[in-house]
Amino acid sequence: MFACQWHVDVPYGKQKEALKILKDWHDEMEASPDYPKDRGARLTVGHIGVSTSHLVVEHVFDSLADWEKVIEEVATGRYRQYTDALSPIVVPGSQHWKILRIVK
Repeated sequence: MFACQWHVDVPYGKQKEALKILKDWHDEMEASPDYPKDRGARLTVGHIGVSTSHLVVEHVFDSLADWEKVIEEVATGRYRQYTDALSPIVVPGSQHWKILRIVK
């Protein structure tokens, strides 16, 4: 299994707006029959030792192929409304992925 984390930073005062977009986006993806079902998802924000402007979207997938399918769907424009809404409030250059293999 893999924990796939998308890290982004938003400007001060934009956290609430970004969280709403990310939650709406996640809800729509989860409702899609084409979305590979993850084993868990969470949205976290910086609290102590990490800026509150730092957001992490994490999904746990059985395989990297499932994660790649999600990335492909995002890239094809299916969720364009969310990427368009989020784009102006993401600090340029801050977004990156971290993929962790879960060891039992």
